[in-house]
Amino acid sequence: MVSWEVLYYDTEGGQTPIEDFLNGLPKKARAKCLAYIDLLAEKGFALPASYIGKVRDEIWELRPEWSGTEYRFFYAALVNKRFVVLHAITKKSRKLKQKDIELAKTRYAEVARRI
Repeated sequence: MVSWEVLYYDTEGGQTPIEDFLNGLPKKARAKCLAYIDLLAEKGFALPASYIGKVRDEIWELRPEWSGTEYRFFYAALVNKRFVVLHAITKKSRKLKQKDIELAKTRYAEVARRI
């Protein structure tokens, strides 16, 4: 039973960077990431800490992994039980990069202005 709606960030020009990221992944990695996104829609903030974590302020991360590669989907909650996935990366270092967090925050502010 889905209790949250999950949206993907798109630019005002119609670009869809989250979909582009997902489409660029190997088939099984993409399937794993989409399964995690489905779990986010189903359970929301009730997912265990191994799946999600608070990054900073309103930004959270979803943490799928496939075949030793870690992925991160930065997202935020919107009104009416909706999440928006703002940014996605292949995690290559132990710590999240400040530029990725700032990009997610900038996109969140843009989405908040549009709704």
